[in-house]
Amino acid sequence: MLAIDVRDLRKQFNVQKNREGIGGALKDLFKREYTEVTAVKDISFAIPQGEICGYIGENGAGKSTTIKMLTGILVPTSGHIKVNGFVPHKEREKFVQGIGVVFGQRSQLWWDIGVIESFRLLRKVYGVGENDFKRLLDELVETLSLGELLNRPVRKLSLGQRMRCELAAALLHNPSILFLDEPTIGLDIVVKTEIREFLKRINRERGTTILLTTHDLQDIEALCSRVIMLDDGRIIYDGGLEELKTRWGKGREVVFTFGDAVRADRLAALTDGMDVKWSVGDAFTATVWIPLEINVSEVLSRVVGTMEISDIKIIETNTEEIVREIYRTGSAQTPEETLAGGGPSGGGPSSGGSAGTSAGTAADRGASDDIPAGDRSGNKADADSSADSSRPTARAEATKP
Repeated sequence: MLAIDVRDLRKQFNVQKNREGIGGALKDLFKREYTEVTAVKDISFAIPQGEICGYIGENGAGKSTTIKMLTGILVPTSGHIKVNGFVPHKEREKFVQGIGVVFGQRSQLWWDIGVIESFRLLRKVYGVGENDFKRLLDELVETLSLGELLNRPVRKLSLGQRMRCELAAALLHNPSILFLDEPTIGLDIVVKTEIREFLKRINRERGTTILLTTHDLQDIEALCSRVIMLDDGRIIYDGGLEELKTRWGKGREVVFTFGDAVRADRLAALTDGMDVKWSVGDAFTATVWIPLEINVSEVLSRVVGTMEISDIKIIETNTEEIVREIYRTGSAQTPEETLAGGGPSGGGPSSGGSAGTSAGTAADRGASDDIPAGDRSGNKADADSSADSSRPTARAEATKP
């Protein structure tokens, strides 16, 4: 079963144009001009239950806007969304019972009261029974080491302490889906590691589906088997992280430090017949470039058995370099694929793993679930105002009669 099903999702904002000078300001009082900005452009993807998926892109790519539509905070301009079988913006009261949301730069805790009081208020908002609440709270307090923090006002907590409390607050009602928007922003490496281990644990033990947006690619590497990459509101890659590394990786370099002086011709003779390239530094060091299709162990076996070696260092193209290059080009196609005029970019109908699932559920989608393209309700507000309205997250909507 799909946890998240998105098809042809689009979001447009009408942003006010401010005219210059006093005269322009007076004109704006009586007749405002708007320009249309498209933040998300007809994206489609599907996430099965129990998956941890990374959702990445540069600033302004449309990540947070997507999360706000998936959580029901924003109404899409057009397209189809199903999360846990619900249309988020239409079925808010039932829908929020099954999701947890953490915005790294916004809090769902009350600033001036103790953490435990915020938790108790959230228990009432979500209608969690006293026994279930106590059981879940005890588990979260132990796992996230919150015992000393429960009676402190939220404003007295450090950033790392507050983020641990935010995670606990998002999980008090045992949701099946967790949306995380930059949850480790500004945290030190120790707290980041603790949060990553906690997320892996709840995914493993509870089967919690996690959609993670972040600029920290170490979070993605530590947690996600799949990544969706967004650029200018469009999906440019949807597939496995290892596949991305394989397609974009330029090979590996192995740096040898030898016990005796070496010559380039002798090293080349050792790897004769292999498509590798040697470069000699000083008399005792040399670097060999190895393409991805050749195992490093094959090269090592030829060199180690015949040369006296004091040190070996293997250098691979890291994920950050690969993603930076994709952002720069605006496409997940490798230069070779672009020249060949083909090759999967990961976006669109052929995207890694999601398109087939989405297509398979098309027959189950009712016409009433889709939003007509002409519907612009709620889009007259300034985009910044729409974003600011997200602070209460799910709790305010859950209390509506």
